[in-house]
Amino acid sequence: MATDLSQDRADSRRFFDAQAAEIVHNYGRGRAVVAVDGAVHASEFGHDLVTALDRAGHASIFASIDDFVHPKAPGENARQTSSDYYDRRYDYATFRRVLIDPFRLGGSAGFVVAAFDESASRAIEPVWRTAPADAILVVAGPFLARGELRGTFNYTIFLETPVRPRSAVLDEALDRYTAEAGPRFSATAIVDTTDPERPRRVFADSC
Repeated sequence: MATDLSQDRADSRRFFDAQAAEIVHNYGRGRAVVAVDGAVHASEFGHDLVTALDRAGHASIFASIDDFVHPKAPGENARQTSSDYYDRRYDYATFRRVLIDPFRLGGSAGFVVAAFDESASRAIEPVWRTAPADAILVVAGPFLARGELRGTFNYTIFLETPVRPRSAVLDEALDRYTAEAGPRFSATAIVDTTDPERPRRVFADSC
């Protein structure tokens, strides 16, 4: 079993190193934003990608779209529908204003990678960060190919898996997202994460 686990880690490292090399080859100069589009394993995938970018010697920053949500009204969880989740959960205006726009400006412009702590139901005190002139921002989470975010990302990785999220509301919202946004067809890369320890690139005519 130890041998199998070691092989899984080696395979995973090779995958992420290859993915990082492709991104750096295409977007190694200046600022670039990469989306990891998925509701299952997206944050883990994003962190692994940032680690691989670091191994490649390229500055990189991780952010999660789940740190840019709207505050909920009292009792909202009990009556939230999939439409509520899809239409009103994420604060894309703040996401652009404090993270995407200043990150793309480069130079000494400061940016914030998290704005709201959902578990504590409170805004996060802004921590302004900077990055080198050549840097890649990796953003993970669901719905990243929707119309409101068109033009935000230089490179989009769509995570494809049969595993469904535990939340029924999110699951239904994902069905709507898939039908409306067609994320598989607009992605730069499709990755099968059925086995998260062994992600596998899927090559399709649409990529």
